[in-house]
Amino acid sequence: MKIHFPNHVLILFSLLLIFGYCTPKGENHNDFDVVILNGRVIDPETELDGIRNIGIKNGSIKIITESTIEGLKTIDAEGLVVAPGFIDLHAHGQTLTADRMQAFDGVTTALELESGILPVDPWYKQMEEQGRILNYGTAAAWTFARIETLEDIPMEPNLKWFQEAFSLRSWVRDAASPSQIENIIRLIEEEGIKQGSIGIGINAGYAPGGGFKELLAVHQLASDYGVPTFTHISGDFPNDPKSAAEYVGQIIAFSAATGSQSHICHLNSSSLRDVKTTKSMIISAQNSGLPITTESYTYGASSTTIGAALFNEEAREKKDIKAEQIELNGKPLTEDEFQKVRNEKPGSVVVFRFLYMPRDESILDESVLFPGGVIASDAMPWVDIETDDYFDDNIWPLNENAFAHPRSAGTYTRLLSHYVRERGVLSMMEAIAKSSLYPAKILEQSVDQMKYKGRIQTGMDADIIIFDEKTVQDKATFTEPQLPAVGMKFVLVNGELIIENGDLVLDARPGKAIRRTVNE
Repeated sequence: MKIHFPNHVLILFSLLLIFGYCTPKGENHNDFDVVILNGRVIDPETELDGIRNIGIKNGSIKIITESTIEGLKTIDAEGLVVAPGFIDLHAHGQTLTADRMQAFDGVTTALELESGILPVDPWYKQMEEQGRILNYGTAAAWTFARIETLEDIPMEPNLKWFQEAFSLRSWVRDAASPSQIENIIRLIEEEGIKQGSIGIGINAGYAPGGGFKELLAVHQLASDYGVPTFTHISGDFPNDPKSAAEYVGQIIAFSAATGSQSHICHLNSSSLRDVKTTKSMIISAQNSGLPITTESYTYGASSTTIGAALFNEEAREKKDIKAEQIELNGKPLTEDEFQKVRNEKPGSVVVFRFLYMPRDESILDESVLFPGGVIASDAMPWVDIETDDYFDDNIWPLNENAFAHPRSAGTYTRLLSHYVRERGVLSMMEAIAKSSLYPAKILEQSVDQMKYKGRIQTGMDADIIIFDEKTVQDKATFTEPQLPAVGMKFVLVNGELIIENGDLVLDARPGKAIRRTVNE
């Protein structure tokens, strides 16, 4: 018996043979926007550390596999580390210049959480309108609410307004009355938390006048809304001027009394030289179940405004701070120069070398290697030393007039080079966890977006760094801070390349707002 097939069936069968059975094994190239092949993939949460291929579509990781995959764009990552992009909880820059320098440092999300902003809604709108390279977000600023309340001047949602407020003194030194505390809390709630701020930034180090009851009320507000606080502890240590133990104890008390999730900023600089004491206090509090976390950066020098309370006459005398430990635009100050700048331009950003001897490295290690501690840069805004204004975002690469603390360019690459590769005191897995997973976990209970960051897993956001562990290195110094780090070969934010083959993609603006969902 002979069976006859219609012509259209024969044609269809032939097409299936050609396009079905002849397709190479693996995913079709149209399935992915970007594929990353043959890289050493490290994911701290699952402890994956192996050679894998990654497929990215619509800004998300769709597949992690050992099988062959194809995409519209291919990145050959053979011999390179593929890791989650770094999440900086403490980034003051928040400009395109700052984003570019941090991108070379492996940062994909830069958040202003210690100082914060008020009101936050216009700030988010401004960031969206200008476009950002990195993901961005802010906390609600306690100091901004304090300035408006005690100085009777309206808040403006930018850091420059805050710096200019250092010419005023009531908000710095005065205790708030009960009615003023009530207004401060109202501003934080209405202009910050209810507008989607990530948490509350408590810059107590700049306003030692903020009393116990006032700060307790701020922590209670944070607890009521289930958002974290990010505190720069006060530097006004009356009973023990060379230790921050008293104020770390205060944060522990606030958390215990209110149930607030409390994050202590830059343990390395806030603790001065007594990190062992503050470290043991925090660990004991954590072991007792209190939701307290901390962070450090990888330098033995800090950066702040010259008008900060840290540098008033009494504080300098108690802490034995010499003028030559304070640098402006890369140059140590004489006592006369210090007094002149502090009086005439109190908002000027300076570098303070608090650990300045080689033997001090062990003190810095106590905070950088803190178990479960986060690495956060405290990156400063880039200024033009000729104009004394913010550096022009239209200039790239940066020239010798650009100045900021080198941590603004090299915090994370210094961790990878100095602590992992050169000294071997930290594993690659733990260094990446400190810079990505741990900060994501601090925020994920209050910010849903952070559940999808800090991880290389299927379904996560494609914020990915690809670097050469043999050459990754910070280059910025205190005299040449404008030098970008090297070793980051590819950096993706939400699946889009911002660094390709080691070069900046100048017009890329894939950054998205990190913001709490407000349900009223």
